[in-house]
Parts: sequence; C-alpha cells; structure tokens
Amino acid sequence: MSELSFLLLAGGTFGILALGRVLRSQVVRRLAAALALVCFAALLRWGLTLADGEPRWEEWANVALLLALGYLTARAAMLLLFDWLLDRRMGVKVPRLARDVVAFVVYLLLTAAILRGMLGVEVTALLATSAVITVVIGLALQETLGTLLAGLALSSEQRLALGWWVDVDGLVGEVEELGWRALVLRTTLGERVLVPNSQATRARMRVLGKGEEPVAVPVELGVAYEAEPDRVKRVLDAVANDLPLVAGTPRCKAFVRSFGDSSIHYQVRLWTHQPWREADLRDDFLSRAYAALGREGMEIPFPQRVLHVRPRPSAGAPVARIAGALGACPLFAGLPEDGLRALAEGSHWLTFEPGEAVVREGEASRALYVVGVGAATVQKNGRELARLGAGEVFGEMALLSGEPRAATVRAAELLEVVEVDAHALHALLERHEELAEELASRMASRQQELAAHMEQLDGTLSRTGLTSFLRDRLLRLVRG
Repeated sequence: MSELSFLLLAGGTFGILALGRVLRSQVVRRLAAALALVCFAALLRWGLTLADGEPRWEEWANVALLLALGYLTARAAMLLLFDWLLDRRMGVKVPRLARDVVAFVVYLLLTAAILRGMLGVEVTALLATSAVITVVIGLALQETLGTLLAGLALSSEQRLALGWWVDVDGLVGEVEELGWRALVLRTTLGERVLVPNSQATRARMRVLGKGEEPVAVPVELGVAYEAEPDRVKRVLDAVANDLPLVAGTPRCKAFVRSFGDSSIHYQVRLWTHQPWREADLRDDFLSRAYAALGREGMEIPFPQRVLHVRPRPSAGAPVARIAGALGACPLFAGLPEDGLRALAEGSHWLTFEPGEAVVREGEASRALYVVGVGAATVQKNGRELARLGAGEVFGEMALLSGEPRAATVRAAELLEVVEVDAHALHALLERHEELAEELASRMASRQQELAAHMEQLDGTLSRTGLTSFLRDRLLRLVRG
C-alpha cells in the first residue's frame, strides 16, 4: 500500500467515527473501539513510511494494522449475525455470555492466523512447548476460568431469562444480564447488583419467574394462648384473602407452626403473582392482622421475663369516648344521658386499617356502625357508591330487617367506628322503651334521604308505615 492509502484509511475511519457521533448511530457506537484501533494503526504505518523506518518496524506496523482490520471485520460480522439476523429477523435472543465466548474464540483464531501468515509464528506450538508459561497462565486464570464455566452452565441450562425475577440467598432481583463473569440483577431498591457466576451456581436460588404462576410468600406471627387456634386461623384467613396483592387462587391459608414460650406461632402463606413485592405484601398483611386481631380481643404477646397474671385486654375505648361519638351521630343525638351511657356501655370501639372491610356485601347482619374517626367508602359490585365521614351511620337497616348486607363498607383511611349490636340496643330500650318510637322515626327519615337502601324493603312503604315497621323491630329486641 502507498503512503496515500494509509492516510486515506486513517481519515476514512476517523470520519466514520465523527459522523456516527453526530448522528448518534448505535452501530458506529458499538464499532467505535475497532474503528479507533484501525485509525491509530493506519496513522502509525503512515508515519513510519514518512520517516523511512526500518523494515522490521514496518513489518510489525503492518501486523498491527492487519490485526485491527481483522478485529473490525469480525466485530461487524458478529453484530450482523447476532443483532440483525438472529435477533431481528429470526427472533432468537442469544445470551450475552454465549456471544462473548464466540467472540473470544473468533478473535483468538484470527490473531493466530495473522501471526502465522505475517510472521510465521506458531502460537499453538509456542504454548505447547512452554510448560512453565502454561502452568503460570493456568494458575492465574483458575478463578476466571471457573467463573466462565459457571456462567456457561447457567446459560446452557436455560433456567434463567432476561426479565425473570430470582432470589439468590435472600437477594431478590430481576435478571438484567448474564455475562461471562457475573449475573447482573436489578433489585427492588433499584440497585444493580453483580453476583459472580461461581457464587450463583453454589447459592440456593429461587426462580420466581415473571408473574405467570402464583408464588407463596410465608409470613409468621404469634398470638396468645388464650385465643383458640381455630378462631385465629379464621381471622388470619379473612385478612390474607382480602389483600389487593394476593392472587385469587389458590386461597391463602393459615397454619399452626409451633408452640412458643409466650404465644402460638402461626404461618400464613400469601399466594401472589408479584413475589418481588414481598415487603409491601408483608406490611399490608401484618398491619391489617394487627387491627383484626385487636378487634377480636386477641393479643399479640411480647417476650416477658417476669411471670405474672395479666388481665385480658379489652378491645375497646373508654365509655365516655364511645358516648361522645354516639352523641355526635344524628341518629342518637339528644338521647337522655343515662340512655346514651347504657348504649355506650354495650357498644365496642373498633379500628380498621386502610382498605379493610368493615362489613361485606351478602354477610349476615349483627350490628350497626357509627363512624368515629376517619372515612369509609360504600361499595357495591366493586363500584364505589358513597363516602361516609365522622358521625355518619351505616348498617342500621340490615340489623333491624335481618336481611344480608346490601353493600361492602371499607376503610378509606385509618378508620375508627363504634359497633352497636343488638345487645347494646336491648340495654337502651330496656331502660327507655319509649325511645323506640323516636329512634324509629329518625331511622325512617334517614332512609327516605338514602333511597338506595329502600331496595331491601318493599319500596312502597310510606313514612308512617316504615316508622311502624322499625318500631316493631326495635321493641322485638326488648321483648324477645
């Protein structure tokens, strides 16, 4: 080649690099290193020609230029094969590790061929006759080769794929890349973690997939011995199966795990399609379980070193607070003080976490509820109908008519309500039977304002007829 040829080659590769940077070409960006090597080797060869260098140096410069051109050609060929033909045309995604191994073998063979053709050097014979060098290289690359072989094993088994979620010894992440040295995971915290292939093959790895099949997330908690296991399991099952992140099937189920020093240990298996959101799932379940167990008077004990007899805590609030919440409700406002106190003494103060259901559509009726703190939403067939605030009441018609609940009421935020059941109304009317007429009249007025609730009744009752119906129901609580 002439001096002008070397100069044109250097200028051409530099122009391609500059143009690719301006146009932001992905192909040129991936070939940038090879193009830069060709440009540098061509300039070196051109400079030696101008300087009338020794033939030996010119020969080595020719070898360097040929190696750079061979690297550029091989790199472009592999991009054409893997990215264009296999990936875009045939839809075959070749793992990064397999591509790196093929590239390494191609570069090695290409280098050996150029050295043999240009300099007459037999690379294989050199390695075979130099036993000391072979041993040194083998010892130096022992860990590297082990990591490479481990990566080949992970890739060949085809048990991992990009986008899948895995759990490697407690580290949960999405597979971003399977390289020759490490498995790259994107964790739920947004961190990129490199797990060496040798460590990944030895670790206990759980393949969580991409969410096609449900995976169980076990959550454990302890409940005091005073609570019967059957009751506890019913409460925990109801809480678990009402979580938004839980799959519809299979159903979540609670099990007695063991008997501890101060509590019975339960395990609840939460089936979900998003096991990588384990922290959110645990938080949601444990928060709701705490509120649900508290409403049922079930204690979650803590370790105690001093043995003493503790009275069973009541799941409620002071009578004065309950009476204040009832007095703020239009349905019970203006009742005699002793009657309001009798009603408060028989009622319960309950707390619900956001999203929990206070009552569910179709359930049997056993109480009415007054919102004390927070807000609730009324839902029917999954659609929100109304929003209730402090002082508002719900469930009174279902209690008195005996019909199943007509809608579901859920806590829109942290919700505290007063539960007034038949026993509490019985205590009130037993002292003041004359209040039945007054309460019935107030309930009838409220039902006319909320016409949707009239679907449980005849729908054609007048205000007088509705009042008589409700009065009879209230008096029946007293007379049995």
